[in-house]
Amino acid sequence: MDPITPFDWHRMFIGEQPPLFFLEILFRVLAIYLFAALCLRFMGKRGQRQLSPFEFVVVIALGSATGDAMFYPEVPILYAWAVVAAVVGLSGLLAKAQLWSVRVNRFLEGRPRPLIWEGEVVEENVRKENLRPDEFLGMLRELGIARTGDVRYAFLERSGQIGYHSNDDEARVPGVSTMPDGMDEMMPPEP
Repeated sequence: MDPITPFDWHRMFIGEQPPLFFLEILFRVLAIYLFAALCLRFMGKRGQRQLSPFEFVVVIALGSATGDAMFYPEVPILYAWAVVAAVVGLSGLLAKAQLWSVRVNRFLEGRPRPLIWEGEVVEENVRKENLRPDEFLGMLRELGIARTGDVRYAFLERSGQIGYHSNDDEARVPGVSTMPDGMDEMMPPEP
């Protein structure tokens, strides 16, 4: 590798590639961003309890774009700026598309999926969301739910969090204990 001349403004901002390379950068950003977002969409809500799939892709893309330009002298700053601008612009366009079209919004973000219905766990939906049974019960415990029968409806929301409606006292059903394995015997008997 050739020695680097510090503060070589041409190398720092423009680099050695032809100007048309900026269009290739924009195409690469579009292709990688859409592919990553699509893969995350099909991965499900399980791993994204704080960010939407597209926010997650934006964070990854921005981190990579800015990090490479910061640490590798052969990556010009203008390339990173082009990537950042393209990622932020694409993210904004997708957000607008979600506002304009219910179909686009449903495809990109999915729908809330029922995991408990009338106190009974909907096993098929738990599997479709790639949740392990113990992980699902742990999520219920975090909400202060001791038994699935205490819940009328529970949904895995687009955010990856569980939203639920409690059963009235007279509508409660026995349900399943949310206690970790081996701790069920410590639970008080069902009233």
